[in-house]
Amino acid sequence: MQLRSLPILPTNAIFHRQTRPSIRQSSPFCSTPSPLLLKINPRTPQSTPTRPIDPYTNNNPRSAPPSMSGTFAVHKPAGVSSATFMETVQRRMEADPEFINTNMTREERQKRKRRKMPKVKMGHGGTLDPAADGVLVLGVNEGTKRLGEYLNCSKTYEVIAHFGCSTTTYDAEGSVLDRVSTTDKITKEMIEQVLQHFRGEIQQIPPIYSALKIAGSKLYEYARNLESLPRNISPRPVTIHSLEVMGDILYDHEYMLPTKEATTDEKFQERVFRDAGLKELVKLGNKYAEMELQSLGDKGSSESAPERESLAPGAEPADVEVTEPPTVTTEALALVEHPAKFSEPESDQLAAPQQNLSAAEITAPHPIVAFRATVSSGTYIRSLVHDLAIAMGARAHVAKLTRTRQGDWEVGKNIIPADDVEGKDLSEWAPKVKFYMTNGPLAEYKE
Repeated sequence: MQLRSLPILPTNAIFHRQTRPSIRQSSPFCSTPSPLLLKINPRTPQSTPTRPIDPYTNNNPRSAPPSMSGTFAVHKPAGVSSATFMETVQRRMEADPEFINTNMTREERQKRKRRKMPKVKMGHGGTLDPAADGVLVLGVNEGTKRLGEYLNCSKTYEVIAHFGCSTTTYDAEGSVLDRVSTTDKITKEMIEQVLQHFRGEIQQIPPIYSALKIAGSKLYEYARNLESLPRNISPRPVTIHSLEVMGDILYDHEYMLPTKEATTDEKFQERVFRDAGLKELVKLGNKYAEMELQSLGDKGSSESAPERESLAPGAEPADVEVTEPPTVTTEALALVEHPAKFSEPESDQLAAPQQNLSAAEITAPHPIVAFRATVSSGTYIRSLVHDLAIAMGARAHVAKLTRTRQGDWEVGKNIIPADDVEGKDLSEWAPKVKFYMTNGPLAEYKE
């Protein structure tokens, strides 16, 4: 028998057994598997490796170029919140495609579109009070992950303290809590003696009008609604690296004392909040806090019902009248931060606030004093001014506050002025922003 000549199969021939018949190889009435099938995989010619397409080049038109990321700083003006001014910067920067975040997910883009949020992802490195101006560090896109560095860095402030009264917010925006006539009673020597006890590590009671949270709500929300706090706020350890007087004590100035008086409920709320903080300081051994409690007539019953009834509308606390002008003794100055060296203080070492001032005393010129302070993170300059005045037997509030430095960002060196952001075209100040986002705050920018 003569055999048929079979074709020579390639070396990469692979035999497959098809378990299920295909439509062409079987009938609808037969489920018998098809016979052995031969599948040939042809050889692929050897080709040179190709370089992968860069998703951020013009080779791939569907992918956008990478957005710029980094940090820079602007000069926030007074009268606007940090969040509001940051959004102004975001809206202006949308005109440059390089700042738009291209790494957002679809959900993020839809969320921003639904909420009408800016296309530039941005955050700030620490809130600045609405009444204050100065350095506000901003992070763009991936630069927002570095903002934590500026939350824990030192900051420098220049503050103008206006003596004569204290307010609910510890600045000129609040209502008057206490008035003390300080005409010709504040001297530079007295101030220098007090300042030395507020340098270094101290314990500070934060203002009730602050953004600190307790039980999920901010303190100023409790203050505005005149609600009691779920728990007391403990004093916070802070560090005053440097604290000095700038210039002389001025009586001829443009600042006016606030005229709006705090309500009885506002005074009571501040009293309870302040007393709770002072009692915590007393537990820490701070005799100065004990002196202040005694000077305010506190006998441990500030939160009781009789105390609340004594502060009813039209009534005045029985312990607020003084017959002598406020004075500061050497013991009172030394007890501020060195309590262990001294014995129990006397009740008249710190003067209580004067409520019954004449119209002439209220309208009389009260001094202003400028300070420069370099402090750690978490320090409230408003509380510092408030406590300084009490240590001098007076009352004061912040009339003007400027943050001149935060980390390596400093006014007059490497920040974008507010006038440029609000009044100039983006093309005029965007190159400076891109330079610092790329090179950092220590690089020298040349126009």
